[in-house]
Amino acid sequence: MEQQLHKACDLVRNITLSNRSESGPHLQNSIDTIEKTLVPIIHKLHCSNQGDASTQSLPAKEDVVNISKNLAELYIQNASNNSKVAHRLKKIIDKLERILPESIQHVEEAIWKLITPEDDTCGLDLITLKTVSNLLEDSVIARKALEAHFTPFTSTLAITLTEGVTSIDVTDDNYTPSSSSSAMQVCQLGAKICLQMCRCMGDKLKDILWIEKTPSSQCCPDGDSCPPDVANVTQNFHCILQALLDMISNKRFSKECSLMAGGALAMVLNSATKKKEADSIALNMLQLHSKCEVWTPEMAINTPDNSTLNIGNISIKCKCPTGDAPTRKFSQLTLLRGLLTCSKNESILQDKALLLDVIFPMVCGMCYQLRDMQYHALQVLTYWLQTVKRELAFLHQSQDVSDASVDTKEEQRIFSPQSKVVEDILAIAWQSWQSPVDGVPELVKSIVALLLEAYEAENKLLEICESKLYKMITTRLQHSPWHVKGRYQLLCTVIPYCNSSELLVSYPALPSHLLECLGTNYLAVAATDVYRVWLQCLKANSKTIKRRKSDEDVIANRKTTEWERYWQQTLLTGLCSDNEVVRYHIINYWLPLTVKFLPESYGIMRTALQSVCEGISNTRVLHAQIILLQQARMNRVNEQDWMVHEWEGISAALWHCDEDVRSDAFSLVCITPKKSQMPSEMEVQLIQNFIPNNMNCDSASFRNKLHKSIRAVLTRMRDGSLACLRQLKKEEAKANAKDELRIGSLSEQLNMGVRCFKMFLDTAISSLFPGACYQRKKMSLDVISLLFETLLHGSGSQKVQGGNAGSSETLLEWARTHHQFDLLSERTAVLILTCVQDGSNDIRNVAFNLLITFYPPILPSSISFPATCGNEILCSGLRLICHPKAHMADAGALLCKLTFMKSILQVSTNQPGVDETSNLGNHDNQPPTGIDVFIIKLLDILKYQFKCTQANFVSAAALTPMHGVILTIRRCLTEDPSILQLVSRKHPDKWSTIMEDILNTIHDIVFFILGVLSGRKTEEEEAAARNLAPSFGQMGEAIDGLIGALSHVQLDGVEKKEEETAVSDEHQVVLSCCWLNLKESSVLLGALAESCPLCDEENKGGLLQLSHLQRIADIMIEILTKCRHKGAIEGCNQGFARLCARLLSSHNQKFASLPHSLLERVLGILTTAESSFTKKSAGLPLVVESIVVAEPKGREKYLLQHAMQRLASIAKQPLPDNPDGNLDLPQTHAINVMMALFRCSAINTDMLAYVGDAVEFAITGFACPFWAIRNCCMQLFGTLVARIFGQKRVADEHSNLNSLSASEFVFRYPSLKEYLLTEMKQAMKVPEVMDQDGDDLVTNNREILLFPTMHPVLSVLAKLGLGVEQHTEKRTLEEFLDPITHLLSSPIYSIRELASRAILPLVPEGKSIERAVEVVLKLPRRPEDSSLTNQLHGYLLLVHTLVQTAINGKSMCVEKSKALLDAFSKVSWLASASNSCAIVRALFIKTCNKIMQWMLIARCEDACNLVLWLREEAQKYADNPPEYQIGIPALNQAMTHALLLLSPSASDQVSSIMSLLTSSHQDTRLAALEYPPTHPMNQELINQLYLKHWDLLTHSVLKENDIQCIHAGLSLYLYVSLNSSSATSIVQYDNVAEVWRYLSAMADGKRGSTLCAAALPVLSIIVRDHLMEGHIENGMLSEWSDWMLQYSDPVEMETTRLSVAKSLQICGVTALSVSCDSHIEDNIPSALCVFSAGLRLLQDEQSTIRKEAAMFAAQLPREADCIQYPSVGCNQGIQILMSYLCKHCTWSIGCYTALTRLLKGPSTPSKVIWQQGDTRAIHLFEQESSNIYAEGVMEAKVLYKNLVVMSEVIQEADPDSLQDWFEDRCHKTVRNLQDTVTALDQVLIMEGDSYKATSQSKVFQVVYRQLLYIQLLQKVGTLTMMSEESAYQKDLHTMNGLIDTLAKAVDVHPLLKDVLPERLRTRTEEDIATTETE
Repeated sequence: MEQQLHKACDLVRNITLSNRSESGPHLQNSIDTIEKTLVPIIHKLHCSNQGDASTQSLPAKEDVVNISKNLAELYIQNASNNSKVAHRLKKIIDKLERILPESIQHVEEAIWKLITPEDDTCGLDLITLKTVSNLLEDSVIARKALEAHFTPFTSTLAITLTEGVTSIDVTDDNYTPSSSSSAMQVCQLGAKICLQMCRCMGDKLKDILWIEKTPSSQCCPDGDSCPPDVANVTQNFHCILQALLDMISNKRFSKECSLMAGGALAMVLNSATKKKEADSIALNMLQLHSKCEVWTPEMAINTPDNSTLNIGNISIKCKCPTGDAPTRKFSQLTLLRGLLTCSKNESILQDKALLLDVIFPMVCGMCYQLRDMQYHALQVLTYWLQTVKRELAFLHQSQDVSDASVDTKEEQRIFSPQSKVVEDILAIAWQSWQSPVDGVPELVKSIVALLLEAYEAENKLLEICESKLYKMITTRLQHSPWHVKGRYQLLCTVIPYCNSSELLVSYPALPSHLLECLGTNYLAVAATDVYRVWLQCLKANSKTIKRRKSDEDVIANRKTTEWERYWQQTLLTGLCSDNEVVRYHIINYWLPLTVKFLPESYGIMRTALQSVCEGISNTRVLHAQIILLQQARMNRVNEQDWMVHEWEGISAALWHCDEDVRSDAFSLVCITPKKSQMPSEMEVQLIQNFIPNNMNCDSASFRNKLHKSIRAVLTRMRDGSLACLRQLKKEEAKANAKDELRIGSLSEQLNMGVRCFKMFLDTAISSLFPGACYQRKKMSLDVISLLFETLLHGSGSQKVQGGNAGSSETLLEWARTHHQFDLLSERTAVLILTCVQDGSNDIRNVAFNLLITFYPPILPSSISFPATCGNEILCSGLRLICHPKAHMADAGALLCKLTFMKSILQVSTNQPGVDETSNLGNHDNQPPTGIDVFIIKLLDILKYQFKCTQANFVSAAALTPMHGVILTIRRCLTEDPSILQLVSRKHPDKWSTIMEDILNTIHDIVFFILGVLSGRKTEEEEAAARNLAPSFGQMGEAIDGLIGALSHVQLDGVEKKEEETAVSDEHQVVLSCCWLNLKESSVLLGALAESCPLCDEENKGGLLQLSHLQRIADIMIEILTKCRHKGAIEGCNQGFARLCARLLSSHNQKFASLPHSLLERVLGILTTAESSFTKKSAGLPLVVESIVVAEPKGREKYLLQHAMQRLASIAKQPLPDNPDGNLDLPQTHAINVMMALFRCSAINTDMLAYVGDAVEFAITGFACPFWAIRNCCMQLFGTLVARIFGQKRVADEHSNLNSLSASEFVFRYPSLKEYLLTEMKQAMKVPEVMDQDGDDLVTNNREILLFPTMHPVLSVLAKLGLGVEQHTEKRTLEEFLDPITHLLSSPIYSIRELASRAILPLVPEGKSIERAVEVVLKLPRRPEDSSLTNQLHGYLLLVHTLVQTAINGKSMCVEKSKALLDAFSKVSWLASASNSCAIVRALFIKTCNKIMQWMLIARCEDACNLVLWLREEAQKYADNPPEYQIGIPALNQAMTHALLLLSPSASDQVSSIMSLLTSSHQDTRLAALEYPPTHPMNQELINQLYLKHWDLLTHSVLKENDIQCIHAGLSLYLYVSLNSSSATSIVQYDNVAEVWRYLSAMADGKRGSTLCAAALPVLSIIVRDHLMEGHIENGMLSEWSDWMLQYSDPVEMETTRLSVAKSLQICGVTALSVSCDSHIEDNIPSALCVFSAGLRLLQDEQSTIRKEAAMFAAQLPREADCIQYPSVGCNQGIQILMSYLCKHCTWSIGCYTALTRLLKGPSTPSKVIWQQGDTRAIHLFEQESSNIYAEGVMEAKVLYKNLVVMSEVIQEADPDSLQDWFEDRCHKTVRNLQDTVTALDQVLIMEGDSYKATSQSKVFQVVYRQLLYIQLLQKVGTLTMMSEESAYQKDLHTMNGLIDTLAKAVDVHPLLKDVLPERLRTRTEEDIATTETE
């Protein structure tokens, strides 16, 4: 035992000495060892102390003491940063105490040593303070020890706090102390320790602070009469309390620090012996920090600014807080917060007068006044409510409630619904529930919840049974506007206190309101919370009424019935809604909640869904069924064999064209509640059919859902396969009685799972071919990533997600040994590596992360796959970083980084992943020597390229552009910060030199490029224009001059095309090189500043000194102020933001004050009159934004405040009389900078304080005489409006959802109300004159002036809305009523329109029609009574706006509409010819139309006199239209709509339409043509109009000349033809040929693309009818099919291509069937044109066009072996289309030839290869294809499969023709293949990787097509069964040899080798294997 004890002692001592350098895991292991060694020894020693005779020799006590001392020291060391280790050590010490009581004393000695610094005049450091705080919090021993050493502890603490406060208080004003700075943390921890000390050692404080003063003790704390210990402690506490008060009152301290100090001061008062004395001190402190504000005369004492505060026996002289009111109020808030959270129950918080009469009014005042600190103020109100609720019993203790009357109880209540407390709290809640400050709405919700809890608790206490408060709040919420978000959050709080069913009875509109909320993301979460709470209450109510188990079914039925009554229709409506947002929220939130709480609801909804199908599209019904099945499966409420019954529905959904339907159906198949459930055979079959056809979907949401589903199914397959594998091994391990049937079943299941893994891998890998669209590559890499994450563990994760990594390795090994698949094969690695060179950033990054994370340090490679060799990767990377294209250079940087991480870091350090490099410093090994060598080599390359650039910029921009090398250095050095930390510790001097070299090189590059762009060559030119950034024109001239000067030099890699483009290729390359270098240089500098260790004040301990940082800042400022290129500026801003963040977070004051000097420098540039930046001030706003955003969060942001003050002063400078047009005004720069700051979301809350002043300035700027300032002010105003009202929640600008309540607007920005009102009053001269009736709507002789600020003022007022307190809203804005009403008479139309909207906030919710009636009744009744036309128009605008608001708000009813029409009938002269103003007349009729259209929709058939009169008036107008006048177009449109709307029948409407088409007014004809589709009851109208459809078409084509009317006529004809329930052929009409001729001219584009797109579907109808009648010989089909082919080309306009897709739906199927079934060879070209057009459109870039084309393909008849579902996706549409043509044209060898030509492609492969090799021109912005979505490879693959089937059919029907076809093409094909092999061997591609030309998309596609063509040729040769003696056997043998050559070539893309013929591939692979063996 003694030996073990010595060993343990040595171990503890060694750990104690090395503890500082050990990391967490190592220390945990050491503690484990100590515990295992010591615990048995302690147990034996304990037994010996109890007299156990079995105990042998005992160790010496000295050894145990040594262990105890070392353990105590180790415990103290870990208390600060490793609480888990400290807790374990504490347990060991407790066990040791049983045998050695002195161990506690050892801990106390260690603590004494901790709190006693070597220098008595110095305080504790940060780590020691953390240790002390943690010890006080967790350790009783530590508390006793500190209490035993109370005097020295308080002395040290006082010194520490005094030093910390002094260091912050005397700092430079240019330096803002960060909340993370050491001094601030010292103060915060010191305050926390004071709080803990007062909590734990209250008795000590009583003896020090609160002892009774006697005459002999009056000298304390000075000394003589007091005991020395007491005097010292008193003096220490004097310093401590002084420091705490300074933290509260000084605004330089952070909010967290001040709040902690407030809590400490409140905790001091807990030790008071007399409650009254504590109350007095609390009041004095509160009054001191309120600037002598008096609340109650009895309790408040006036104090001067410099006051004496007595806390017990200590008198503190303290100053009142300085600064503005919010600063003083926050100091008061900290004290209140401390009193409410830290005071004991028996302290001041039980004083009812203090709580209710003093503290509560103060808290309410803060909630209103501290707008900038609203969150903290509301938090204090929350604490107040918690306190009062907790102390309710004590506050009512003196009152006997048992015998009290009702009135007496009401008087005693604190939370009576009519009490001032409740009113104030609710007013604050209504005011703040929509605050933009983070966390405030949640606090408001908790405040209301606490109020309700306190109300309920008080009712129980006072034995009162009522619920008035609940009903009052609910009533207010019900009458608030439905679009207010806060109402739903508060409803969630109130509903649990109400009866949920009664709530819906009193508020029946709640379900519909919630459904409307689901239509916007802004309200959806709040609405879902209400529904969730209602369901929870329903469940809770059911539990409370449950009595017996037999009642469970009855209660469940009652719940279901109640839910069905109120919510079923709402859910089904949302589930089948066409609104995608509504469906999303119903599916993802409401349905899961419903089925979870009410499982019976699934069956109810399935049954109800069948009854609501009428009027709902089949797509929505199918989707709803899938969703219900999904929820049923997840909640296990479906049947056992549900998939068998639902197979057809699921299959139809998986093939559907709608992405949401497909993705949700796939989720249904993949995701199960049991995550380890192996997929069934049916599920595997569906998955295998689904995945290959859905890899290229361009919907991001679809890909996200697919990603989630694949992850789920892979996890299921992995866990299921592992379970099968374990069971299989158990069965196979049995020596006897093996169950062969069981083994076979397990093997089959395991094989199925592994085959499914292989299917995923093969599908993903085969989709990584060159030329694959972005969507396919991204999805493929995601699938590979999911496979790796599921089956492997990389450096980023220690184990497989959801499983065991070792077991997964076993599964992979089984798959490899059974030759299923190899996840980390060379082939997979090579194909992933090729994706690193892709043009998309996402694909490059995903591929790189896969290689870094999951592959070993040395990537797998072989002779067949040499591309993954390290040298090959590095060579490719070094070649690509010299490429001028940015994405190629980035690819090269990633390859270089891959080599750097794999071959240098991981290999050298044996780390499994890049993330592990952060732990390199924990080992004794030196860092890899290759790091510095690698970076130095890159730096040498950069210097060489810079020399080349200086010698010949144009040539270097193409060949050595530098930016790729800079990017590579940044990626290798800075993306993992631990690398620089590592090298700086090991080789600081060497790396300091490297850093200096990098900075010098970057500095030279930046200034050289800026000089090139400016075109300035001499120092004099540079000095003369030091503040002038070169304009874009000057930069262009400088670059052109540079190119011209070097034009004699032959430039390799740049092709001149000056005659073709406005900007030459050389110019593009040089400009791109310039801005990319500036961008990358800036980002590199910022990354270095962020990652490199900084030196201390003595320039030691780091890599970057202050001078380096200053230099970096100078470079970035130079770029941001001397360059206007957006890319360079934004890139530089990224780096500058990093630099500022690092500087301002530094604890070194010199570093932290540097941003202030930079800010001053930039603001100084703004004030310079000789500056020019233009274009929103270029980079100047970004500089200021980066500085203020990086400022640490504190009580105030000094840099932001200083910047805004300076900007405001600059913006308000006097304007010059004659400004220079070539120079910018300083005011414009200031406004642009302010605009950037208001747009920045990072300082959103901080900028709210400046919104009011900024709005005033912006509106005032509208009247500035200078356009530049007006323009800037308009942009600033737009930014401020977005900041005030928030971003648009819906698209409609004037929607209530985008509004803000008036009271909330005034609360947030109180100064704006008076300003806006003043502006409106100044805008007009309004004499106080009213008419005799007191009518304020009619003005007499009032002059309204044109005032520029009226538009922005009214724009703000028009966006205000109503809140909860509608009478408050009206009272807030009632002063604006008269000015706005007068502005309705403005001569400016837009002002009148805005004024009509600005009145809406003054109209109560649901009272719009009543207000409209009032306005109408005040309009003049006769024409002679009206003299002010503008006023009349303004009032009608108001009425129209009110009517629209009522309709949108669903407050319109039949009675209201009739009342309004009756009012209109009294002023009906406004619609007659007596009204000379066409605009007023049109508006009156338009408003009437809107009302009558609503009545028609509501099926209100009662016609008033106005309707009859207006119909007659409209008919008169149509018969005798007036001559042209201002406003006549609007009047024509209104009258036309009125005539058609009020026609008694559909036939009358048709007659009116045909009559109106002869009108001379274009507006009338256009309105008549556009009306039918918008008619609310249009089906009958369409049927009647179809009877006249040919007349309509002939009129539109033959008689109409206006393009708009022709387009509308053709659109109407198409609409009627496609939607009519009857159909007749147009062949019977005589003038069909004439119409065809005119439409053909339109289709040829002779009248523009718009009419061309409109004419094509109409022509399709004509062709269809002719074909159906059998007329195919007149050439219409040929001409129409040519148009289809021509306009389906990707280069055509989108509208034209969409028109072709619709045309194919109309006539495509008919044309194909007629052409294919006619067996006439001449019709084949038409069929091929239709086929090619459909094929193009099914692969169009636009998803809308693809869906339309898929609808055409779905119409094609299909055979049994093809997909039979009515709706298919575009990929399935391609298969259907190809299958149809290949199976229906087997009789035509011409069609077969054309299709094989399509398979082969239009270009010869060798020609394409040579073109790729010969083209050395660099086109930076060239797009390879006009359609980047189409994939020729996938098209050829599908076509090949169908051609093979077609060949077999032709061979059976006509073998001779197929043999002739083969013989004609065999020899030429061999020759083409020889040319291809030669070209591939000889051509070098500059951008190619290891696979040279075949890595290029164009080359890969043509070679792939050629190989498929050869496969087809060989299939045909096999089918024709040629003899061995055939002459073509030689060609076939030659072809085999060429294919052998391709198979053996290592530089041919692996995916090309997959398309070699199977027979040849088998033989050639065997040859390759033999060759490798030899």
